[in-house]
Amino acid sequence: MKANELLKKAWHFLAGRFIPPPVAFRRRPGQNTVEYLLMLASTSAAAVILIGAFHKKILGGIFTIAGLILGAGTPK
Repeated sequence: MKANELLKKAWHFLAGRFIPPPVAFRRRPGQNTVEYLLMLASTSAAAVILIGAFHKKILGGIFTIAGLILGAGTPK
């Protein structure tokens, strides 16, 4: 291993332990809540879009399953 590579690895090893991260990468109070709400909003928006696009297929599937369940007890 070259001396240059050894110094580079040692710097990366020590930098993570003794040099504090930059201010931009530190967690701030309330950051977890904001991230959670952003994920919830994007998931809800995707669900609304998918339901709006496929509402006829979804209703058809629900009624098909309900018909199979209700029709299972009728004699032929």
